[in-house]
Amino acid sequence: MKNLYAAVLLILSISLARADGPSLKEARQRWLHGNYQEARTLYEALAREDQQKPSASIGLSRTLQSQGEYDRALEVLDAALAQHLDSAELHARRAELLYLRGRWADAGQAADKALALKPGQFLARWIRGQVARDRADFKLADSEFRWFVRTYTERSDKEDDIKDPEELLLVGLAGTENARWHNLSDQFRIILNDVYGDALKNEKDFWPAEFQAGMLLLEKYNRGEALDAFDKALAINPNAAEALVGKGIAALQKYEVKDAERFAERALQINPNLPEALRLRADISFMVGDLDAATRLLDHARTINPRQESTLGRSACCLYLRRDSRGFEQLEQEVERQDPKPGVFYDELAERLEERRQFDAAERYYKKALDLRPELPGPRNSLGLLYMRLGREKEALDMLTKAFKADEFNVRVANSLKVLQHLEKYDTLRTEHFQLRYDPQTDRRLARYMAPYLEDIYAQLAERFGYRLPGPILIEVFDSHEMFSGRTIALPDLHTVGACTGRVIAMASPYGKGIRRPFNWARVLRHELVHIFNLEQTRFQVPHWLTEGLAVTNEGFPRPQLWNQLLRERVATNDLMDLDKIDLGFIRPQSPLDWQMAYCQGQLYVEYLTTKYGPTAVSQLLSAYRDGRNTASAISQVCHVDKKSFEDGYRAFLEETVSEMASGPITKRMTYSQLQRAHEAEPDNLDVAARLAEQYLIRQDRKEARKLADAVLAKKAAHPLASYVKARLLQDAGEDEAVRTLLEAALDRQTPEPKVLQSLGKLYFEARDFTKAADIYELAHRKEPYESKWMIELVRVYAQAGDKAKQISMLEKLVATDADDLDQRKRLAKMLLDAGRHREAERYAREALEIDVRDAEAREFLQQALLGQNKSSEWEKLHQILDF
Repeated sequence: MKNLYAAVLLILSISLARADGPSLKEARQRWLHGNYQEARTLYEALAREDQQKPSASIGLSRTLQSQGEYDRALEVLDAALAQHLDSAELHARRAELLYLRGRWADAGQAADKALALKPGQFLARWIRGQVARDRADFKLADSEFRWFVRTYTERSDKEDDIKDPEELLLVGLAGTENARWHNLSDQFRIILNDVYGDALKNEKDFWPAEFQAGMLLLEKYNRGEALDAFDKALAINPNAAEALVGKGIAALQKYEVKDAERFAERALQINPNLPEALRLRADISFMVGDLDAATRLLDHARTINPRQESTLGRSACCLYLRRDSRGFEQLEQEVERQDPKPGVFYDELAERLEERRQFDAAERYYKKALDLRPELPGPRNSLGLLYMRLGREKEALDMLTKAFKADEFNVRVANSLKVLQHLEKYDTLRTEHFQLRYDPQTDRRLARYMAPYLEDIYAQLAERFGYRLPGPILIEVFDSHEMFSGRTIALPDLHTVGACTGRVIAMASPYGKGIRRPFNWARVLRHELVHIFNLEQTRFQVPHWLTEGLAVTNEGFPRPQLWNQLLRERVATNDLMDLDKIDLGFIRPQSPLDWQMAYCQGQLYVEYLTTKYGPTAVSQLLSAYRDGRNTASAISQVCHVDKKSFEDGYRAFLEETVSEMASGPITKRMTYSQLQRAHEAEPDNLDVAARLAEQYLIRQDRKEARKLADAVLAKKAAHPLASYVKARLLQDAGEDEAVRTLLEAALDRQTPEPKVLQSLGKLYFEARDFTKAADIYELAHRKEPYESKWMIELVRVYAQAGDKAKQISMLEKLVATDADDLDQRKRLAKMLLDAGRHREAERYAREALEIDVRDAEAREFLQQALLGQNKSSEWEKLHQILDF
């Protein structure tokens, strides 16, 4: 996703003689607005006139290139040159197409012919500079790129400013190369505002200037302005495949894989042979671990341009990950024969390897890229960011400082330096296995309480996984969410509070700026520390589903009720992920519910693995991945069954889990419009009619709700959902007695409707009939034991009824459903203390402190619980840690 300036070839040619007549102008406008077929027809007609043929042929070749017909585009130019061999513009345009196809020698010869005819031919000089750069002839390349900067300046000084938008675009591209090579970062803004800006002033529909501005901004991770530029380009030309790729790259930078895929596919529909779109699609396949698909896409890109290092670097990554040493070495040799200093190749290879968590190899190839082409900012930037990811902050500071001096425009580099500067005020607390960095002004108490907790977790996980992590683990607790996000992704918009970057755990403080309420920091640490163990133990080869499943399992909380609801629905409809697809649920979910389901199934894969194959199966599977085995081979080695048998057993395990979860039928989710269509198709289906009546009620259409509910009840007097709808309508009318009679008649104790239970329980509670209210809510809890709403209602009922024993029992169930619920944990600890149950009170007081160590009540409850168990020495130790 870096150095795309060299990969993205627009139709960059000399100015057409737009004054030749309105037809050429019209054809160009059609092309600029993405009406490629219309433009092609006009250019074909114009090319029949000998005087118009050179300009029209260039325009025609552009329309063909825009849709990936490169060979036909070249044929058009060759035909025109047969009649107009003295046209420098035709030779230059031919050089551009030849360069696009990787035919460097031919492209250089064509550019030379153009320059022999016209020494100031912009496009020919740009192509000659690119060929020289790619062959590592840096002296010639530098000379050509400087020519553009010098020419632009000289003409400006003579008040003969360059007006042609395409020439200005080439000035911008060459000036960008010159700025990169000579650390002139102040030039980037001039190129954006003045050069590209003037191109658009001179031709308002010249979308390539917006596109190249977007690519430059995106290279520097200025995502917001880049997207604005791409959107402006697409507003002019909705069929600008290059701009769609730009938006796809921006999406992938934020791991918005679904959006990135959508943009890539749209671009490929317009131009199925666009190398940039094929690489973007390959990057998506890399991200989800589909090396076969990535290889196919890259092979396609190589048929278009077999020499493009941004493609070849990705191909090399595929070979490296497949452990194809021979193929990798052959490709390296091929690249080095064409380019003695292939820095772009190694930079692209390193970036792909870093994405696949091959950090040691990525570092090696970033360094090689930097050694070969020290003028490239990309490898230095990336190496500094990699050191941040690995917790090697002193090396990161040195590398990023140098990178910033060379490229002050890069947002991620600048943000990372801000984070390192911010960390200078932090203290470090060292334990046997951890280095814990924190802001002493806000988080001293948290860090001191956290340190022994981390050692406890370490001991548990080391025993569980049969592995001990080497060296101290760096954990950084940030006093603002912005700084946490900057530490993790070097950008300010990460939507989480904890992250593992590979060998570092970063976390926002529960008291940090940007955090609305304290959260269970202990749970976050457990989750992220599991990732550290899994990644290190497997040499970063653990699959996503396994490490996420293990992380969730080791948080120590039951499955969220949303997961249970999804599980019931999807087991019933056979809409489940298998081991081949589950990682896509984390990385490329089709919906937020798919993402939740991936976590749910990951946790259940781990549960099935340990239940069926024993407590050591997990550590054995991790070892198998460390040895380079794929999932099928690892399962065969550890479980002694093939992958299909394992999946069949897992599916049976899910069905058993669901059968134990709750009783009653599972209703498929349907939207309002779906219910309307279903009712039209089956007007006698009472259940569908009742559901539609409820939707009318939600939408305040009481007339239709009553009409439909009455129609259902006329056919089935005690239909539960229709009774609920009718009861709501009666309640609005103040007919409370009728409401109670209707709901009681609709209560089916074997398969109760939850909405009937909710309404009836509320009626009894408000009437202070706590015995009946408890009976209803207890029935609901038995039928839906994982639904927290019934637990909440029962806690209220038992409190009003004065039944403290039942209240405590239900509170214990309730707090397990919400790891961040501080108030209920304190309430439970207080009730347990009052009941003289000090050991149990200690547990919940500690859990409260794992949400908020500053909470005075939680500390007081913990003190009472410990002293009540004669643990005064333990209390004194905690008293010193928390510095009361």
